[in-house]
Amino acid sequence: MMRVPDEAAQRVSRIEALLDEAERVLAQSGVTDEATFSLRETRARYLPDTLRAYLDIPPSLRGERDATGRTPDELLVAQLDHLERATAQRLREVAARSTESIAANGAFLAERFGPIADLPQAAPAEPVTSAPLALVRTFLDGIERDAGPQPAALVAVAAERFQQLVPQLLTVQRGRMGFGAVEALQLTIPSGDSALRYNLAANRSGIEASATKVVRGVALRTETVDLDAWLRGLYEDLGAFVERDRRTRETLTRFLER
Repeated sequence: MMRVPDEAAQRVSRIEALLDEAERVLAQSGVTDEATFSLRETRARYLPDTLRAYLDIPPSLRGERDATGRTPDELLVAQLDHLERATAQRLREVAARSTESIAANGAFLAERFGPIADLPQAAPAEPVTSAPLALVRTFLDGIERDAGPQPAALVAVAAERFQQLVPQLLTVQRGRMGFGAVEALQLTIPSGDSALRYNLAANRSGIEASATKVVRGVALRTETVDLDAWLRGLYEDLGAFVERDRRTRETLTRFLER
């Protein structure tokens, strides 16, 4: 798996977050200008090309310094800093248009409905539970319930259930030349150009849970978390995937109706 230094991985994550914010704004605006072009090219070309230039250098040579005295690791971090600052600036330019739009919308609402002080208070409405999230919560609760307290059982039951629901997202590791009991699983949930890989393994000391951010095939830093945090993150990300993917939603509904 291709990897970059931790400092670079942190910057890639921040750039991706800025680009995700920008994409939501750009999808609504329909405006094409230099800032819009730059943001989309950063996702499509500038960021991937920067990472590719670094990854093309053999790992054994990444500690050597060039004529300026900097290593490839240091050059990569400096270039990502440049990209991050430029992306943030372009996002501010795009956001300025949205600020103008929301101010204009406020003026329209006041003209259409009258001053807010003249309108009665609205009675609070009960929150509506998202159907996909409710399905995923029931699914995960069933895995915990049926597995019981044994770590090995949790990994085995989770692997069996995810195989029924999302086999395309699941990788399973087995002992004894690949034919023994399930020892670990990876569930890779895509989101746009990136993915979050949820790792779960059983060992002698209990359960080992972690998550890895993957951007265009590059695995960024893996973070080890406790099982509760792992399940909370999986609940949110798998819920978002089920909401996007109609076939998985239908499969999950049928599974829970059995």
